[in-house]
Amino acid sequence: LSIEGALMSPLLARLHRGLILFNGSLAGLAMVLIFLLVAGNAFARYTFGGSITWGEDTAIYLMIYGLMFGMSWAYLQDKHIGFDLIRRLLPTRWVRWQAVAVDLIVLVVGIGLMVSAVEFIAARGGRTSSSTGMPMWLFQASMLIGGGLLSFSALVMGALRLCDQHGEESSS
Repeated sequence: LSIEGALMSPLLARLHRGLILFNGSLAGLAMVLIFLLVAGNAFARYTFGGSITWGEDTAIYLMIYGLMFGMSWAYLQDKHIGFDLIRRLLPTRWVRWQAVAVDLIVLVVGIGLMVSAVEFIAARGGRTSSSTGMPMWLFQASMLIGGGLLSFSALVMGALRLCDQHGEESSS
């Protein structure tokens, strides 16, 4: 390992752990809020004969935010769908490079998601949600945040793989 790599690797590892904690915490918080909102809505419906008017839409928006945080959380832990068959067919010395190539593809996908989100917000972000009364860009921003987190996660994962001199060879 070079001096830069020796210094960068602990920083990357710390950033990696922080991102896992951040994304996992917010994905979990979204799930808890969805549960409380749906349970409260069901309780109100059967107890008082009516539900919270903004409850169902808000649960959907929370689910989208939770999905975006969960997507990055899963990627940072390599708990996503992968092409294991391809990896097993590759020579051991190429496995790390295949993973870095996937990180680059995911980076491009994350950037694409952000670009799409900006276009979506520009076209429809000025509208107001009829159920919550809040501007729609607050909910549509989930795509922008998710794309940014996914892109950043791909950069961190790619950098970690490049700093790791042993790569996947030692873990396979």
